[in-house]
Amino acid sequence: MKNGTQILGLMLMMLSLTSTVSAQSPTIRLQVVNVPVDGGLLAALLPDFERMTGYRVNVQKTGDEAYDLTRQGAGDLVLSHYGHRGVDDFMADGLGLWPRTVFANQAVLVGPMSDPAGIRGIQDAVEAFGRIARTKSRFIVNNAATEKYLAQLLWEAAGRPNTADWYMDTGIRDQPAIQAAERSEAYVLWGIIPFLKFKEASNSRLETFVLDDSLLQRMMFTVVPNPEKIPGVNVAGAISLQRYLTLPSTQARIRAFRYPGVSQQLFWPAGRDNIGSFLSDNSPLPTIADPIANAITFSTETSRAGSTVTATFAGANLSSEMYFDVRFRRPGGTSDDVAENWQRGLSGSHNIPASSPSGTWRITAVRVHRDITDHSGTLIPVIRHLVIAP
Repeated sequence: MKNGTQILGLMLMMLSLTSTVSAQSPTIRLQVVNVPVDGGLLAALLPDFERMTGYRVNVQKTGDEAYDLTRQGAGDLVLSHYGHRGVDDFMADGLGLWPRTVFANQAVLVGPMSDPAGIRGIQDAVEAFGRIARTKSRFIVNNAATEKYLAQLLWEAAGRPNTADWYMDTGIRDQPAIQAAERSEAYVLWGIIPFLKFKEASNSRLETFVLDDSLLQRMMFTVVPNPEKIPGVNVAGAISLQRYLTLPSTQARIRAFRYPGVSQQLFWPAGRDNIGSFLSDNSPLPTIADPIANAITFSTETSRAGSTVTATFAGANLSSEMYFDVRFRRPGGTSDDVAENWQRGLSGSHNIPASSPSGTWRITAVRVHRDITDHSGTLIPVIRHLVIAP
């Protein structure tokens, strides 16, 4: 292949003629776990995003079912904990694009107002746990998976203290564990947001201890469904919201956010954990008014080197005067290239060079723009593969 234009002509010939053409929707269906909704964080952030982009976010608080519902085509973006139920299978099945970390929430050590271990004011979770052990103050294990793991971590870090007479593990979890701690004047671990909701509903006299230790934080991330595997995804809207959540300005707002009545920080920015190329993307957020290409069809499914193929783009807000950039990866390549101004107009004829090498080619994204010199817009994922026979 001599240049990007020739390469793209060859790659695009093999794309399916039956690509799903989904209209650009003004609504983004966000499948989300309970915490950012119950904690009020999304209510604080989303109005700004909607003003900036014209999109409307339909927040669907679906908890454990987030990935199951998205798998069925009911979501454009998923926001969950990194270890949420269903995420491993979702990603292993190729149903999600690369996940992007956005923020962390946290667990909290709660206990009786009398504070028998004297841990009030301590912000080191291991030190607090060690004091509970040394004073043999009662500690109830919350058998929710992440809280039990955290208790084991704290026990290891505190030097594996003898658990006799104070460390109680009866198999209970979540709210029953908190209720047991209240009855027995014990300490217990739980997520800070569900605990605050429980406290509001029950007038519990338990209080929070240790809020500033990073050991207590649990990462949350966003996943855009793979449009190749799940038809009808509003990819442009999902990418826009995903990038908005990682903007430095949004991350600063996450840091400054406070739950009503709580002076301490409960959500922690995590956008910086993403890859550098994602963090350095300064292109404008896609808006509902932007031209978006979300499908390509071709005049033939197969062709030989030296022939001609016609490519046609479809999407929203498109016209015959617009230019299309295409991002792709060569066979055996480890990085993507972009063919700028590969086509002008919705349909175009392309020559497939006779020197085309064999192998698998991968198209990863398309960008549309009105000005031939303006390549500042966001590349929207349109994922397809091409195999060139020798």
